[in-house]
Amino acid sequence: MDWGFGNPNITAALIVCLLVLAWLPAFLWRWGFWFSLPIAVVLGICLVHTMSRGGILGGFGGIATLAWLTPRPWPMKKLIAAGAGIWIVIFGAFWLNAHERLGQGIVHEDKSISHRLQIWKVAPQMLAAKPFGWGWNQSGQAYMDWYQPLDRNEIYGSLVNTHLSKVVELGLIGGSLYLFLWATVLLASWPDKQSKWKAIPFAMQVGFATAALFTNMARTPCVWIPPALCVVVVLVDCAIRKNTPKWRHVINAGFACIAVVVGFYFVGENKTSTLRFSKNIVYIGKGSPDCYVVVDSEKFASYPRDLREFCIKHPNTSLAVVKSIQELPDSLTKPVLITTPTTSFDRARLAKSKPPSVTFWSPQFSPVELPTGLKANAVYGEFSNSSYAVFWDEPKLTRRVSGVSDFIPDWTKNVIAPMLQLNANGM
Repeated sequence: MDWGFGNPNITAALIVCLLVLAWLPAFLWRWGFWFSLPIAVVLGICLVHTMSRGGILGGFGGIATLAWLTPRPWPMKKLIAAGAGIWIVIFGAFWLNAHERLGQGIVHEDKSISHRLQIWKVAPQMLAAKPFGWGWNQSGQAYMDWYQPLDRNEIYGSLVNTHLSKVVELGLIGGSLYLFLWATVLLASWPDKQSKWKAIPFAMQVGFATAALFTNMARTPCVWIPPALCVVVVLVDCAIRKNTPKWRHVINAGFACIAVVVGFYFVGENKTSTLRFSKNIVYIGKGSPDCYVVVDSEKFASYPRDLREFCIKHPNTSLAVVKSIQELPDSLTKPVLITTPTTSFDRARLAKSKPPSVTFWSPQFSPVELPTGLKANAVYGEFSNSSYAVFWDEPKLTRRVSGVSDFIPDWTKNVIAPMLQLNANGM
């Protein structure tokens, strides 16, 4: 069951909100319980029908919170009716075979669980690598590029966890603020003697936040409507009654959120990694780089994985990667490979860096245009159709890759490895 969302985890999060909201009549009217119970039972069956374990945990968290905040004592007839409703939902789970799905990962390995654990395990390293964040909705791509095991090719739009994704994407400051917003919403929703009904928005936030631990809610804005409306109602109530959270609680919550994110950062900082990110440069491997690679991200969409694999196969090799010549350091003592189109301005910037040698990938200009004193060579395919290749061939500045045309497959093997060997031989 996905109700058209295309993702049962998203559907389950919405059902969790509706399941908690179904109990509002029980808080407002004396006989509201008997109206709420059948609706909650139907929604409970819908929830288990999604087969979403994260959603079911969210539902349990929301209902358990609601039960904890419900005024006591509970009449015996209501306890019996609620117990019967729970058994109906349990029977529905078995009838729909949901128990088989829920039991996966306990007896046998479940890839959806093991993959999540693998992603969450490297999340602290991602935060430590870029303390100011990877950018909104960029955590999934960053994981696939730089942290996903090379023998796996699953596609992710996030870290499969709303809270982890936002902390990694927003960084130390933004991530702390994100958690602080959750904390203030929960503080404002805490029920008191005059507003016992606020147990509903509080329990809804708890259930929704729990469900969000197991999927990314940020890409489906409509699922945020029920909890957002509850927040609006709570804020209006606080404004009318002039009953706001105590500053002491707000300040303590703020420090707690900062402590969580900073602690998360230091966990990642203490992990050994062969990846380092400094401004616009990515360092792959240990030690100082053996060469700089100016990579054309449009030509090589999978370049992070290609370069990571290259450094794994050559453990004594370290690379520094940038996306344009302008991002190269001002002074270079290592060779450079340039795969991007080169303009006059780029070449002027290259002259300023003064690398010991430069290798151009299929350059579309003549070597006479190079800055004076720059030691350079070019790589072309054996059957390249480039009109500029002949100008590089004449002064013997070209290395041809046999059997290919303008496209050179396995570029790290056919271009970077020979380039480093040529440099080692002093050529």
